[in-house]
Amino acid sequence: MKRWSLGPADLLAGLDEHGVCTAWVEPGGSAPKGMCGAGAPVDPITGSERDMMVDEVIDAIERWIIDPRATPGRLPAGPPFHRACWAAACLITPGSTVTYAGLAAMAGRPAAARAAAQAMARNRLAPLVPCHRVIASSGLGGFMGRSPSEGDAGWALGLKRWLLDRERAPAARGPAA
Repeated sequence: MKRWSLGPADLLAGLDEHGVCTAWVEPGGSAPKGMCGAGAPVDPITGSERDMMVDEVIDAIERWIIDPRATPGRLPAGPPFHRACWAAACLITPGSTVTYAGLAAMAGRPAAARAAAQAMARNRLAPLVPCHRVIASSGLGGFMGRSPSEGDAGWALGLKRWLLDRERAPAARGPAA
């Protein structure tokens, strides 16, 4: 497992029972239950393939740290509509947002806003698949499975704001043309 301290949170990359994943945690916080580093047994991925996938995600995160416009080389496995939502999220201009309804339309199912929200909740490669760019129609909305009314949502929503602000920063847009 690898950890980066970024803004208001730590980002972890590792494995869980479903394969390669990332997780945001409070600074210095513990990894989610079941998340471990490369070399741990996770079926049905073979050890060398699993380690290569973890290395690929770590490399992609290192690129994203330098340039927040970076996206993953490949999307995680998942149902077709989830994958369509994840691919659509990667097309959202860094620093800008779309609603879950807008994401559903981008993914080809305009009436499936709730399904689009579920896809974002099951995103295994944040921030590479930028779920922080998707918001509720009423505003910033929940993030990382937390409702704004929950006591611990503050740091998660602060992280969402930090990610969007980071993408809007002039350095994130690359050299001037």
